[in-house]
Amino acid sequence: MKKICFLLMVLMCFGMSSAQQRKTQTRRKTTTTQTQAKKKTNKKTTTTKKKSAPKKSEKEQLQDKRKKISQNIAAQKKRQVELERNVKKRMQDVLVLNNEISEKRKTIDSINSDITHLSAHIEELDSQLVILHQELVDRQERYAKSMRYMYRNRKAQNRIMFVFSAKNVNQMYRRMRFMKEYATYQRAQGEAVKQKQAQIENKQEELKNTKSEKTTLLNRGERERQSLEKQQSEQKKMVASLQKEQKTVANIIAQQQKEEAELDARIERLIAEEIAREKARIEAEKRRKEELARKKKAEEEARKKRIAEAKAREERAREEARIAKNEAEKKAARERAKAAEEERKSAEKEMAQARKTTPEPQLMAADVDAKLSGSFASNKGKLPMPITGPYQVVRGFGSNVVDGMSNVHLSSKGLHLKGQPGASARCVFDGQVTKVYATGKGYIVMVRHGKYISVYSGMTNVSVTAGQKVKTNQALGKLGPTNMMQFQLRNWTDLLNPLQWLRR
Repeated sequence: MKKICFLLMVLMCFGMSSAQQRKTQTRRKTTTTQTQAKKKTNKKTTTTKKKSAPKKSEKEQLQDKRKKISQNIAAQKKRQVELERNVKKRMQDVLVLNNEISEKRKTIDSINSDITHLSAHIEELDSQLVILHQELVDRQERYAKSMRYMYRNRKAQNRIMFVFSAKNVNQMYRRMRFMKEYATYQRAQGEAVKQKQAQIENKQEELKNTKSEKTTLLNRGERERQSLEKQQSEQKKMVASLQKEQKTVANIIAQQQKEEAELDARIERLIAEEIAREKARIEAEKRRKEELARKKKAEEEARKKRIAEAKAREERAREEARIAKNEAEKKAARERAKAAEEERKSAEKEMAQARKTTPEPQLMAADVDAKLSGSFASNKGKLPMPITGPYQVVRGFGSNVVDGMSNVHLSSKGLHLKGQPGASARCVFDGQVTKVYATGKGYIVMVRHGKYISVYSGMTNVSVTAGQKVKTNQALGKLGPTNMMQFQLRNWTDLLNPLQWLRR
């Protein structure tokens, strides 16, 4: 009975669980059906909306394409400008490093030359010390020998016996003189030994100082060498990065060469105009001086002629008075002679006064230029830098070639300098501003120092005017936003290397 009840209960439980499962499956199916129905409805709605959206016209589509193309072109131009600016800066840094490496090599070469000279001097001092030591040993031996002899003959009776054992008075005198001179010789030997020792000590001190100087130079040379290697490594990295932009570098160099050719052409034209103007001025000054000299000579000749004529009249009147037959003629002749004498004295007085009051001949412009030129030339290597504050030499005079970059070959007729923000160009010597010329990229200021001409370019504004006298270190104008300037130096038309004239 119990078993039957238990089976009935199990069957009831199983039936209830089956019914629940069927209900759950029915609910899931209903939910899935509803979801699918909603999705279908949404798709239909979206399709309806899409169908209802109006299409763009062909003109609007072309305008959109054109706008996108313009935006792409603008973006490419911007990237190209940024690339060129970046490459230009890297090129500038490479050129600065190139100049610094060149200067460093010169410094190292100079240090090596000094070290070689000091090494030769040390060898010479060593050989001199060997000779001095040998001379000292010889002198010490001779001095010791004489001292031993004197010690053996130190008794007074020995010296007296040596004197009185002479055969005659003459021999006695010679023996006394020998003893006196030998004593003097002994003292001299002692002094010579002391002097030789002092010489050795001085040579040893000189050798010590020379070795110390050589050690200092060696240490400095090692520091310069390490600095050079570091700069060379840095330069190689920059060159490697620039080699990837060969086309951009070539374009920038071509543009720079074109701009510099235009600038140099302007400067050449300005200098040619200045030289022509100066030659014309000197010629006019020469003609004026010659005209003044001719005028002065003519006046002098006129006075001399007047004096001569008055003197002739005076002598003739005196002669007439002397041979006159009556008093009336004699009186008239004397009056004529007196008048002629007064006229002669007046002319002589005018001549003396003219000679006395004639001003001293002033120096011609050519003479002033020659004096100023000589003063300028005597300051070669002492002129101040034409830029205020700290600076970097971007490009030197002549050809500028960078190792590893065959396409970077820039020729310069002057010195390209980069200063700090707010830097100014300044005059390197006393002179006169002959030209202030505005270009599309700044001002050119030309200053003449006799026959020498200094040219400053790259200023955004100037503080001087043409014809103005300027002094050494006087500011000429502010540099532009790049803080770059070019400085040229000429002896009339001949280009000069500014680095040989400037004090660095």
